[in-house]
Amino acid sequence: MRNVRLTEVEEITIVEMRKFHPKSRVRERAQMIELSNKGKSINEITNVVGKNRDTVSTWLSQYEKYGIAGLFDDERSGRNPKVKDSIKDRIIEIAESENTCSSEYITEIIEDEFRVKLHPNTIKYHLKKRKVCLQKNKKQPKGEKRWVKIR
Repeated sequence: MRNVRLTEVEEITIVEMRKFHPKSRVRERAQMIELSNKGKSINEITNVVGKNRDTVSTWLSQYEKYGIAGLFDDERSGRNPKVKDSIKDRIIEIAESENTCSSEYITEIIEDEFRVKLHPNTIKYHLKKRKVCLQKNKKQPKGEKRWVKIR
């Protein structure tokens, strides 16, 4: 395979991707393209990036065929999310409507309404993700886990 030739704009884009892209896999692929553009052979590129020859060759071909878009992964199949957006919205709604509530209390409501069993930590996770913080209410009797919301 011959080396990849980049225009000046493509070279800048590839260098920026190699340095700053949030996904390490894309950064690594951009590095392969950059090295190929600098005249490195596939064997030299494999030594630098630590991948086998077929992998490097595949990503160089992907870039030649599809350009920048060829460096990204396709959607992968996986488990469907257990907590759909409607459930997430309801969790926030419950937490914001109640003066005090616990993650266990929210779990019970969600189970009744959606027939989905969630762990209280899952509730806390989604509240935290939406920047709704729950804090222990110090005025509650000992042993009772109630929370008040703070923003």
